[in-house]
Amino acid sequence: MSAASKSRPASQARTGTTKSVLYGPETETSFISPYALGGDAETSEALDSRSRAELGRRPLEPSSPPRDTLLNGYRSLSWLLGFRQSYSLVNGVIWGGALIGFCLARSFTMNVSRTPSLLVPGEWFWLSAPIYKVNIFIHIYLTTIGGIFSVFQFFPAIRRKNVLLHRLNGKFLTLRVCDPAHGMPKGYGVLFCLVVGNICGAIVARRSIGGELNVQSAYYILAIMVVYSGLLGAYYVKRDTRLHRRWMLRMVVYFSTIVTARLIVLAAREIVTMIGTYYSIWRCDEIINLLESPDVQNSFPQCVAPGANASALWVAVHASTKRGPLYLASSVRATLGGHLPVVPDLLTYNLAGMCLWIATLMHMAGVEYYLYQTDASNQVRFGFVLEPLDWVEEDIKS
Repeated sequence: MSAASKSRPASQARTGTTKSVLYGPETETSFISPYALGGDAETSEALDSRSRAELGRRPLEPSSPPRDTLLNGYRSLSWLLGFRQSYSLVNGVIWGGALIGFCLARSFTMNVSRTPSLLVPGEWFWLSAPIYKVNIFIHIYLTTIGGIFSVFQFFPAIRRKNVLLHRLNGKFLTLRVCDPAHGMPKGYGVLFCLVVGNICGAIVARRSIGGELNVQSAYYILAIMVVYSGLLGAYYVKRDTRLHRRWMLRMVVYFSTIVTARLIVLAAREIVTMIGTYYSIWRCDEIINLLESPDVQNSFPQCVAPGANASALWVAVHASTKRGPLYLASSVRATLGGHLPVVPDLLTYNLAGMCLWIATLMHMAGVEYYLYQTDASNQVRFGFVLEPLDWVEEDIKS
């Protein structure tokens, strides 16, 4: 403060107002110059002390607008993973998280001693045969590992900043095909874990969920879709990155169809239980394997009748989630495979593997819609990542 200001007389003291705008309406705060009270240092110090005391009693107004912590965290995580669109991380969390979660949840079946108790009741009766036993464990191990690691192939940040990790993960999932003439790697063939795992699963489908034809056909179609998509995706890996991305996405989405089918089964089996008129077909030796002798005699006397051939006799089992393992398994067969609904005129008819077919159609439509929506954002290849047409190299450095 200058000497002229210190010697200003009290008669020249000024009063006024200040305007404060804190992200809201303007507010006026009156102030009095210390010189209005005599201008001496002691008076000024006393006024300053009183002003500080009054400010201490006032609620402090925010100095900045409140931040949406959740939204900012979402944007930061999306940017770290390399996603450009706001919805991409949601898709990754929902669909990729569902696939990883399902694989982890079913990883307990990798324990050979626990597998029979973790399958649908009655399935181990067939899968314990040598041809199915070997294939079911190959299917479980390869699809569990492949399903978990395949999700990380779709994070753009890995391809932008650590392409070696993307390659190593891809090589872990792939099987190299050699040129017969030179014995050298010619390119990438099939996605080993998922393709071989699905082929083994198709073999097991002969007896899966009772081996009903609708279930078999659904599993065979899914296996063909996964293998075909994987082969084309590997074929285009160095020829056309856009087509490589499309077919790899299709492969993983088709592969995860079984996750959606299981969710539909959870709801559908409760619905058929409430309706109460649905049955599935079981062979008598399957029932004898699940039930104690008195229960078989009481509920299915024809299976233990004198001279009955249990391996050639079939009976209808009520579909219900409330009557024990046999009837619970029947509800799964009724919704996932074929079933016999009892109608008033006593006519019966077979229906398709409802849950598998519905889930397959949902995934086919969903992945094509996603590819259509994101096509404009995947036009130009830079390194190992597809970028939009208006993208410039500086964007990745900012």
